[in-house]
Amino acid sequence: MRATHRFTYRPFADGLGALRAATDFDVLRAWLPPLCAALGQRFFRYRGHFPLPDGTLAAPRLGNWPRDWQQRYDAQHYEDIDPALSLAAHQLTPVEWTAGLYTSPDARRLLDEQRAAGLRFGVTYPVFAPSGASGTLCLSSPRRSFPCSSSFPTSPSHAPMRRLCHVPAIPRMPKFPRMTGMPGMPGTPNFGHSPWRQHAGAVLATHVHDAVWRIVLRDAARRAAPALTPRERECLAWVARGKTSWEIGRILTISEHGVVFHLRSAMRKFDVSSRHRAAKLAGDYGLLDNAAPPNVTGHHLRVARSASVL
Repeated sequence: MRATHRFTYRPFADGLGALRAATDFDVLRAWLPPLCAALGQRFFRYRGHFPLPDGTLAAPRLGNWPRDWQQRYDAQHYEDIDPALSLAAHQLTPVEWTAGLYTSPDARRLLDEQRAAGLRFGVTYPVFAPSGASGTLCLSSPRRSFPCSSSFPTSPSHAPMRRLCHVPAIPRMPKFPRMTGMPGMPGTPNFGHSPWRQHAGAVLATHVHDAVWRIVLRDAARRAAPALTPRERECLAWVARGKTSWEIGRILTISEHGVVFHLRSAMRKFDVSSRHRAAKLAGDYGLLDNAAPPNVTGHHLRVARSASVL
């Protein structure tokens, strides 16, 4: 009997669920460290390339590399010569940071410096989407088997993050068949007796990519969205909740004519003929996130409920 690190699938799945529900990059930054720790990794770096509807290209970056190394990496433009990134751009399988990848003098210098910075072992996961968006998630650590961190946030809301890894005393598990790289193919993953890490890492990469893509698209839509007045946003928020003009007037303590005026103004801005379509577009643009509604009191909620049954 010995204490070993065991991967727990349910908390890891909960973490992936949090990524699917993420609405901003702060949520991703909060969940990625414990998710990476569950895979035995300390550092992560994501980069994406997203073609936007207006013809521009978004290139978001996300990571927790040591600041000095991140600045050095950017200043030396190592991204342009990083062989792991170059190989990941032409294949779907993960790329392990083996010494055989770094053959040129510049690449050798990159390898030596990133190892000195604490990124001694790593894997790059490429992600490609049907929309043409692409990305890579790099996971790395100072040691090949970095233990899962026990320093998860102590807030009750972060309990799933603290449960991502634990160290119970369990019997020694049988080893999986060793996965070896293909001869003459540097960068082919060799994950030893933990092949689940390869698959879990690829799943994590796709979830991160999808979350970033969703946030980038939403931010781009918000920039292109028409400007609504606070009252227009309030009225549309109540339309989205199924209220009529008369009910909205009772809730907001304005006349029914005033509600119709604000809704028609919003409909003109969206160039639609339906208030429900305008409310749907406003919701898609994220314009109703804080307008549902901001000044509602208990009295207003009672009025809303009573108006629904009248």
